[in-house]
Amino acid sequence: MSRPLALLAFLAASAPFIAAAGELQVDAGLAVRKSTWAGDVAAGGQLGAGYRFAHVFAIDTVVWEETASVDSRLNTGLTLGITGTLPLRTIRPSLRVYAIHQHEEGLVSVAEHPFGTVFGIGAGIRHRAGAGARLGVEIPFSASKRVEWVALGGLEGTWLSEKILGPAAYYGVMGGIGINYRLEELP
Repeated sequence: MSRPLALLAFLAASAPFIAAAGELQVDAGLAVRKSTWAGDVAAGGQLGAGYRFAHVFAIDTVVWEETASVDSRLNTGLTLGITGTLPLRTIRPSLRVYAIHQHEEGLVSVAEHPFGTVFGIGAGIRHRAGAGARLGVEIPFSASKRVEWVALGGLEGTWLSEKILGPAAYYGVMGGIGINYRLEELP
């Protein structure tokens, strides 16, 4: 049997276990980032959602809105990524890698066209794509058979294309709180 067919057969056989062992994840947090521009700092909120398979591998999305100091601008980040987590009991280290589409727009334009900003259209919006990574930690602090509350923290770096339009990279810290909803009950 060829390797792709063997992998497909393994995944098909594992699907009921993986689906049953999964959990939905939702989180909210705050982040502070420094960009590669001199004197440029950004801060704001973020929301995340994902599905974690077998408590180890997640497909997730994180979106953020933050204001940045140089050019008095609003950054909107839209990410899609994968996260690997070590499923330990008291502290769970993780690594997230993601693709990003970011909008950057002056606050003057945001004030004039707030609905355009929400949908990524309007005068002065710079669209850029890139990639990023986060070294994170998840610390459970309350749990029932299906719901687990966790504190989150992480160090993050994001690299963007079109360096003429904005900073080449952002790096920073984030913290937040999340809920993991297990699709199966704990024993």
